[in-house]
Amino acid sequence: MDRPQSSTSTPMFVLSVEGELMGVDTPANREMVRRIEACVRACEGISTDELERGIVADMRRVLAEVVPVLQQRVA
Repeated sequence: MDRPQSSTSTPMFVLSVEGELMGVDTPANREMVRRIEACVRACEGISTDELERGIVADMRRVLAEVVPVLQQRVA
């Protein structure tokens, strides 16, 4: 049984291995694909297990604490 098309903002697309957008071509979907690609590049070298355990949030928290201290030393 086919699902009825929804008019919600839920993304409806597939991103191929080559980065090709297949599905509904909308500005919102293109922006989502852009975000996914940026996340994948930014997380290169970080294991999936580390990502699931929240390493990115941990790094952001540590940087938020350390950067102001380092900036004060430079100033």
